[in-house]
Amino acid sequence: MIFSPYAVVGGAIAGLGLVIAARGILPGRPDLGDVLSRMDATRLENLDRNRASQPNTLMEKAGALLLRTAGEGTLRLPRQQLELVGRSPAAHLGRKIGLALYGLLLPVLAVSLANLAGYPFPFAVPAIAGLGLAVVFWLLPDLQLKQQAVEAKEDFRHAVKAYLRLVQLERAADAAPTQALKKAAEVGEGWVFAKIRDTITRAELEGISPWEGLKRLSIELDVPELGAPADIIAIAGEEGAAVGDTLGAQAKSLSGALVTSAKAQANMASEKMVMPVAMLVLIMTVYIGYPALSRIMAS
Repeated sequence: MIFSPYAVVGGAIAGLGLVIAARGILPGRPDLGDVLSRMDATRLENLDRNRASQPNTLMEKAGALLLRTAGEGTLRLPRQQLELVGRSPAAHLGRKIGLALYGLLLPVLAVSLANLAGYPFPFAVPAIAGLGLAVVFWLLPDLQLKQQAVEAKEDFRHAVKAYLRLVQLERAADAAPTQALKKAAEVGEGWVFAKIRDTITRAELEGISPWEGLKRLSIELDVPELGAPADIIAIAGEEGAAVGDTLGAQAKSLSGALVTSAKAQANMASEKMVMPVAMLVLIMTVYIGYPALSRIMAS
């Protein structure tokens, strides 16, 4: 029996339409996470709006696929640094994949242009160079992430200093420890305060104290400057101690540490400029003195 291709295509389209219609008519099983989110909508409205969402770009989807296939343990992603800069593992992997493909294809493009110009290259040259560049470009996002994480941790420390002062003021106004932490986080702006607000709200939803949530956050991000005030507020919350002066001393100590760190970075930057300046002076000396020296030697 011979079937017409038009009949086959038409039957497939009709079958697909019936499946879609049946899918729309039959009730679907509600997602538990969505139901809980709707039930707790009033309490979740203060959560960080920048938390990880579904991958959107093609490279991010490729990173998510690789993450599901290989697993995070196999890829050894720097999760702590990703949390600090606010980047999802899928986005980081997508960037690595995109740069690796770029490094792999770059020598091929260069050799193709050289062949068109009349300078042929052996096939092994672009293959070896492409593999080498792919490895280098695959590792490049990790180096950039490390530098960005250092800068983000420094910003976090500055924000924690301001947060300590705000909590001290709230405690001076006779606010309870929990309210002092919450109100101080609501006053501040920026990604650090958004992260603190997110942590406090999640701690309330999990049924633990806010200082326990902040202590957990300090361990996750490796920011001990946030764990120390959490311990101080824990003393106030559990024993009712007056900790205003202790918070002020902690903020003052952190401020001094930040100033010392800034001076060390400035001195390091100055030391890095010594060699380029010396080389520039040497080059200018040779450039100016060589003509005069050559004339003296010629005469």
